[in-house]
Amino acid sequence: MATQTRNLFHHLPPPAECLALFIATLEIVPFGIMGLRSPSFFADGYGLPITGPSATTSTKRDSSTSHEDDEKTKKALVAAIAARNVQNGILLVIFGLVLRDRRSLGVAVMAGLVATVADTVIVGAYGAKDKIAGHYIGIFNSLAIGGSLLYWRRNDPLW
Repeated sequence: MATQTRNLFHHLPPPAECLALFIATLEIVPFGIMGLRSPSFFADGYGLPITGPSATTSTKRDSSTSHEDDEKTKKALVAAIAARNVQNGILLVIFGLVLRDRRSLGVAVMAGLVATVADTVIVGAYGAKDKIAGHYIGIFNSLAIGGSLLYWRRNDPLW
């Protein structure tokens, strides 16, 4: 039975690589492309509310222009974060699927820890405190998956 299971999964990468590729998919699609498509929705994960265009009156024109400029700035910053996520996801896909180098993939996942810790600190300092839990999960994932790729290399004990 064990050999049948071994033969069934023989062509798949070990679990740590699969999880790293799953992180790459998350970086590209929900944290990247969706963030570029809808910065207002993506900014909610940072606790930075971005509202839609507001109705302007002639007496509040100066303050609404300042508010619109702030909203544009927030959208630009959130789009830059989403673009960074797409870049990180593509890098993980290249190391995992094209180059198939576990060590480089582990280094790339561990390097993502820098951005994840920075995001956690930023959300804690400037964003909503209830949004920080997802960033803690990202820190754990970077440490666990990146660490296992670097520690076990090709000798994954689960595989």
